[in-house]
Amino acid sequence: MLLSLCTALLAPTRALLALQRLVARLAVAAAVAAAGVVYGLWGLGVLLRWGPRRALRWRVRAEPPPGLADGTYGEHRHLRLKNSGLRLHYVARGPPTAPLLLLLHGFPQNWFCWRHQLLEFSTRYRVVALDLRGCGASEKPPGKESYRPEVLLEDVREVIEVLGTPEGHVGATAGHPKCVLVGHDWGGVLAWELAAGHPDLVEKLVIIDASHRAVFARFSAWHPSQLLRSSYVFLFQLPLLPELLLSMADFELLKTTLTGPRTGIQNPARRLTEPELEAYLYSLSQPGGLTPPINYYRNMFGDAPVPRERPPCPVLLLWGAHDAFLDPRLAPCLRHRMAPTAHLHLVPNAGHWLPEDQPDTVNHLLWDFLRGTE
Repeated sequence: MLLSLCTALLAPTRALLALQRLVARLAVAAAVAAAGVVYGLWGLGVLLRWGPRRALRWRVRAEPPPGLADGTYGEHRHLRLKNSGLRLHYVARGPPTAPLLLLLHGFPQNWFCWRHQLLEFSTRYRVVALDLRGCGASEKPPGKESYRPEVLLEDVREVIEVLGTPEGHVGATAGHPKCVLVGHDWGGVLAWELAAGHPDLVEKLVIIDASHRAVFARFSAWHPSQLLRSSYVFLFQLPLLPELLLSMADFELLKTTLTGPRTGIQNPARRLTEPELEAYLYSLSQPGGLTPPINYYRNMFGDAPVPRERPPCPVLLLWGAHDAFLDPRLAPCLRHRMAPTAHLHLVPNAGHWLPEDQPDTVNHLLWDFLRGTE
């Protein structure tokens, strides 16, 4: 009888939760349809402006540009993950026994976005810039399911356990290596959850222009302008169309994203050169190169609950004041909900690509944080 009573009392709550899930799914479906129409019209405009022959042509890069595959910024190495068997590529610089500083990139980038930090911090740290699975020179397993958040987090966890040897790590114990974890964009999304879910592995956390998934959903519900900034997220839920649109006119949309006056690097002295831009296009231009990173987004709206635990370690939060994709008002919201004691810096005259846009400022703030003078 008691069980029946409890079931009856919980029935309205369950019905309300089911209704909320249904409304959320319908809202996402509507946003996906709208994004498909808007971006589809953009693609039609490209076809009309340049003609089908040019618009539907893109070039597969045969050779990597200077700096991407050579030893300019560090030693190129690969790690075979024990659990999945996947082979991940990373660039490492600094003494092998020094504390691990692990750098996680976002979309549409790879390890190369951390080149300034590889050079800067290798005097005191073993700096490792990882190519996440499906990106750069790391292996690219097929299928959307291979890019679920929990799978990506397991990759990063294993990388820390293998590369983060305890020697020289403050607070580390035998068998529990620590690292300083730095994430930008998607790398930051993963860093939030890794630091909260595996506090024994992360000594300090640095988030650069990246939201926690739970906070992002709540913020977007109250700030519709963020949905416009993130319209590409809804486009990426569709099959095939995102890959086609991003490839059109030799990756024109990606080039604009990284170099455009509103969306690209804001610092005139740091705007991407042609070889630097090609460092990102090289991998993406290979057959099937766009699908794996887009699959990160295709797993954003799954049924699995989003972890909401706060990372217990010290947190540094850096944000470009002119980020075109993530509203700067999201940064204090993140601090309030996920890291109340975090050090937050809104960097003026900087956009979304902060490690490349203002590397001197980023490096200075990161040094202060690492030395405990922040």
